[in-house]
Amino acid sequence: MNAKVNTLCRAIDDLLLCHPRKTLVVEPEVQELLRVAQLRREAGRRIGAMAASCQEERWQQLEAALQAR
Repeated sequence: MNAKVNTLCRAIDDLLLCHPRKTLVVEPEVQELLRVAQLRREAGRRIGAMAASCQEERWQQLEAALQAR
C-alpha cells in the first residue's frame, strides 16, 4: 500500500507541475484517480476562463452605463 501511495503522490505532483513529466502508472486505481484529477483541472481552467470573460463583459457594461450618465 505504501508503494501505491508514493506512486500516487509522485503522479499528482507531476500533474500539478506546469510541464509534467511522464510517469509510468500501472495500477488501474491510480490511473483512474489521475484521469479524474486531469478532468477536474481542465474543468477548473475552463470555468476560470469563462469567469474572466464574464467579468470583462460586466466591467464594459458598467463603464458604458457610467459614460451614458
